[in-house]
Amino acid sequence: MAIREQENGFYEWHDQPNMIPSLGFQSARMDECVAHYHAQGFRGLFGNPHFGFEQDNLDFLREVDNATYVWLWDIELTNIDALYDLKELDYVGINPNRPGIDFSRFANLRKVVNHWNKSDEGISESAITHYDQWHFKPRLKEFAGLAIPEGVEELQFFQANPTSLAGLPVMPKLKELHIHRCRNLVDMTVLPEIAPNLEKLTSSESPRIQVTTGIQDHPTLTTAWVGGRETLERSQTLRE
Repeated sequence: MAIREQENGFYEWHDQPNMIPSLGFQSARMDECVAHYHAQGFRGLFGNPHFGFEQDNLDFLREVDNATYVWLWDIELTNIDALYDLKELDYVGINPNRPGIDFSRFANLRKVVNHWNKSDEGISESAITHYDQWHFKPRLKEFAGLAIPEGVEELQFFQANPTSLAGLPVMPKLKELHIHRCRNLVDMTVLPEIAPNLEKLTSSESPRIQVTTGIQDHPTLTTAWVGGRETLERSQTLRE
């Protein structure tokens, strides 16, 4: 993370790969942040207590409603309504200590980094194509009931506790699946069924995943990295 404090006391984030240059909003100087945001032509913003964000609402977003990138972490929110004013929002990362979000209300939202919140809705119907799901840990250790965007093309799981992929919906547009720190996950049998057009699979720190049924026999999978090692590589020609 390369967030730097400028001489004027503003925190700016410029050099993260593939991100919009972003300004850190500080509760103690909110009006100044809004003015600096517009003066410098920012389209991204972030909030974190370490960088001065200490409030429990997102009302300030109504003053920067052209934002396309929002990243909020390690904060507790009681009101997120102003998030819906960001009609051009393309990317959002947000922690779970907040009210539920209706993701279907964002027509242009494509990338979401989401910590599981049972009050969220509209994920299946959303426009999201790149979805990162953190900390899905149901009591039954199953994926059944987890909402996934219908048009998802790249999906990442972090620290989920299910033992099998069973229960996930069919994702016909999914091309890339990444699995990280899912230490219970062992059964990949249904992978061809739920992701019939998958091309790339990556797993890390998920020691029970092996290149067996579901991976070896997947008809469209060309590359699989399991445990940091490339264990499967097939060309398009070979698959045809």
